[in-house]
Amino acid sequence: MIAEKFKGKEFSIGFRYALALIIVPLASPVVVSFIQKTTAISTTLLGPVSILLLTLAYAWCIWAIRNSPQFGPSEEEKTAYQIKALNNHSIICMTDEHGTITYVNDKFLKTTGYSRDELLRQNLTKLLPRSIAAQYDFARQFVLEGNTWSGEVRMRGKDGTSIWTHTTVAPQIDKRGKVNGTIAIQTDTTQSKIAASEKTMRESLHLLNDEVYMFEADTLRYIYLNQAAMERCGWDEATYRKKTLVDKRRELNKDENFESSDFYDRARPLINGEVQEIEFILEDDFQVSEVKLQLIHPQNGPSHFISIRRDISERRAFEQTKNDFISTVSHELRTPVTSIKGALGLILSGATGELNGKTQKMLDIAYRNSDRLTLIINDILDLEKIAAGQMEFNLESVNLTELVMDAIAANKSYAARLNVSFVGVGLGQTTVGYCDCDRVFQIMNNLLSNAAKFSKKNGEVIVTLSNMDDRVCISVEDFGKGIPEDAKSSIFDRFTQADSSDRREKGGTGLGLSIVKALVESQGGSIYFTSEVDKGSKFSFELPKAGKTTINNPTVGLMVAAE
Repeated sequence: MIAEKFKGKEFSIGFRYALALIIVPLASPVVVSFIQKTTAISTTLLGPVSILLLTLAYAWCIWAIRNSPQFGPSEEEKTAYQIKALNNHSIICMTDEHGTITYVNDKFLKTTGYSRDELLRQNLTKLLPRSIAAQYDFARQFVLEGNTWSGEVRMRGKDGTSIWTHTTVAPQIDKRGKVNGTIAIQTDTTQSKIAASEKTMRESLHLLNDEVYMFEADTLRYIYLNQAAMERCGWDEATYRKKTLVDKRRELNKDENFESSDFYDRARPLINGEVQEIEFILEDDFQVSEVKLQLIHPQNGPSHFISIRRDISERRAFEQTKNDFISTVSHELRTPVTSIKGALGLILSGATGELNGKTQKMLDIAYRNSDRLTLIINDILDLEKIAAGQMEFNLESVNLTELVMDAIAANKSYAARLNVSFVGVGLGQTTVGYCDCDRVFQIMNNLLSNAAKFSKKNGEVIVTLSNMDDRVCISVEDFGKGIPEDAKSSIFDRFTQADSSDRREKGGTGLGLSIVKALVESQGGSIYFTSEVDKGSKFSFELPKAGKTTINNPTVGLMVAAE
């Protein structure tokens, strides 16, 4: 045991002193006897020599004990161990008094994704979002005054991801007592932050009336159902975590032939990144549901799908009732309104005799209102045809240059009454599109009349025809009042205008742009717009170029476009 202690130097300093006090006296007689036998030193001198040697031996032993390794690590070793532990656990960054990075440890580099060369001599603000600039300035000034600051800090990694840390910043003080920099010791709390956020999100989702389903992208195994979804399925949390989407379809929907490939086929646009969301309708004996499906790729963790199912049975029934009422009223009104308008036209033409000024004025008002009522009825009936897929399209090669010029000419007199003029751009060459001539003319009439109606007096409307790779683009731009930001998302909805006062002031049904969108999309085209308040609006629609695209069934999707 003693030999092992000596070998490993694992005995205490007190034990070493005691051992020296025993060994030196015991060894002294042996040393004196050896000196007496091997030298000619006299007995008189031998005593003082022995005492001197004994003193030197004690002194050497004390020096050796004090400078030999003691039990456990030295203070320097303890400090080294502490620094190593701190480096392994914490993110460490040092800056000078100007905020320039002078040192970062390896864990800092691993957490942020930067290399040391990318960070050294850079200002710390490179790693901080602009939104916390005020917080950073306050904390930095506080530390430079000799204080220690602690709090939550959000950094930005090299890939742009947020890194949440609990941070303590202390001042670095030179020999003169002046603060010449800072040292920040940080603990990465991103995962706990994400976990807390997910917990809050799930608690919120539990309160929704909509059903929320989350399931793994590769296995289709459920990872979360909110309360409404669990009630529909009759599962608790322990049960649904053992189930997959396939199990649900087979057990609850009685679809024994459903396979995972059926779902992946439907979700293919999401998987390929072609769209951000897929929306579809599910109908059963008891409910009509609107389902929205998204594919989520979190920064940490596997990808998963989120499906939100909303009961729209009451909304669908209300819409059907409303549509039936509008359709009935429209059909019932069309014939009498046509007769009234015809009769008013005959009277105004003088067929029944000369009219005095006051009567003429009143009949003019009645005729204009009957004309507007006819327009409303026709628009509603057009939407009804589109929704039912009954509107016919004659797709063929159309000279769009001539069509645009004819549309401008047809609306010129209307624009002139409003002191607005049309300017054509790109009409010097023939451009041929693949579309229905009459429907495109209807689209142009709507866009041109809207542009003239909402332009300023003595203003211009720019009509541009341009060629693209395999498309033709027609734009109508006015410089009027523009569309407010809060109205942009619903501008193509039915019975919608940018401002409800516009309908009273300018006239119109609020159906025109909804019809335009449906007509454009049914011909394989697309429509979009840009607008700025008090500067004007620009509506553009694209159509296939002749010989480039063929629309086999133009009525497909008309119901969606109309709704």
